[in-house]
Amino acid sequence: MQDLREGWTYMIAWPGLMGVVVIAMVINFMVVPAALIPLVVTQEYHGSVMQLGMVDSFFGIGIIIGGLVLSAWGGFKKRILTSMVGIIGIGIGIMIFGLLPSNLFYIALSGIFLLGFMQVMANGPLDAILQAAVDPDMQGRVFSLLGAGASAMQPLSLLVAGPVSDWLGIRTWYMIGGLACIIMAVAGLFIPVIMNIEENRRKGSAEIAQIEIT
Repeated sequence: MQDLREGWTYMIAWPGLMGVVVIAMVINFMVVPAALIPLVVTQEYHGSVMQLGMVDSFFGIGIIIGGLVLSAWGGFKKRILTSMVGIIGIGIGIMIFGLLPSNLFYIALSGIFLLGFMQVMANGPLDAILQAAVDPDMQGRVFSLLGAGASAMQPLSLLVAGPVSDWLGIRTWYMIGGLACIIMAVAGLFIPVIMNIEENRRKGSAEIAQIEIT
């Protein structure tokens, strides 16, 4: 509990970090029901095991190519911008796959590819920001809290997504999830404390030192 309290104090004293945590939690809530993909393939695209295998393959290929591109390119100079663009891409990929007509399954696979590709763009730079900026002795606490917050959304998301999909249709959840990702990322682009999260790190450390002295 002491470690958790120290990690929480560290996070709230760092402008922008809590905003990133909230964005991560909301996105996990909206995107986690990827468990619904088999239902989309069978019910909406009238596919079978072969089509589901293709979905998994295109997602994996997207992650591999995304990793290669990010390694070669390095992302934008402001790493948080790369993450936000990645989140927007995730939203677009979700909407492409979830909303195309049933006879366009093979085009919908491009949405799955984009989802995997952009997932690397969103997560890679963010991990780099935290690993480079968070004090080494606080990294375990901060990453544990981030992981706990994101993971807490998974069962809650599945609990909500099932009834909502039964009520409004599976495609509706994909539309809502995709739009949520896009809106959250675009909003983040206009929030200075989030876009300047790396620069604001020193201020956060100073405030923490003052709290500890007090």
